[in-house]
Amino acid sequence: MGYCTRQHIRPQPRAERTELIAPPIAFLDLEASGLGPASWPVEVGWCFLSGRPQTMLIKTADGWPDTAWDPAAEKLHGLSRAKLARAGRPPRIICETMNDALADAVVYSDAPDWDGFWLYRLFEAAKIRRRFDLLNFAELFERVSPARFNEAKAVAQAKTPHRHRARPDVLHMRALFRLVGNDDGDGNGG
Repeated sequence: MGYCTRQHIRPQPRAERTELIAPPIAFLDLEASGLGPASWPVEVGWCFLSGRPQTMLIKTADGWPDTAWDPAAEKLHGLSRAKLARAGRPPRIICETMNDALADAVVYSDAPDWDGFWLYRLFEAAKIRRRFDLLNFAELFERVSPARFNEAKAVAQAKTPHRHRARPDVLHMRALFRLVGNDDGDGNGG
């Protein structure tokens, strides 16, 4: 007597995707009231490898000392106290916007010590925690020959000059990164 058995076929588990997606790279710059220990940020900007840069003027927070305003810094970046009062945004709004934009990014600055200090002042005034780290832009070029770097720097300066304003300065960093590329060909800049 024969009978037919139905075999239960268990579905095989799907192969899990193990490919890694690199976090986006962003470039960040701040301008400030001066370079003293009580100085505070007046402008912030960032951009990713593609897309338009974002910039915001920063309204002076309560507790940031008037004595930290350096006329030489104002002459360099061209931002007056009156313009910041009129067009600046409160630190809390700026910090929330930055956290939303940069929380999943690898963020580079060409002056991480100063920019990190001013970010600290900004987030402290906003009373919120920063959700991104700041890395040194120079680390992206550690394996690039000095000749190649200097050539790319000259081209970047001609195309997108560094001007001590957040927008042109983040565009300058992005241009330099794109021009130098990556010696090992993985497109990550180092």
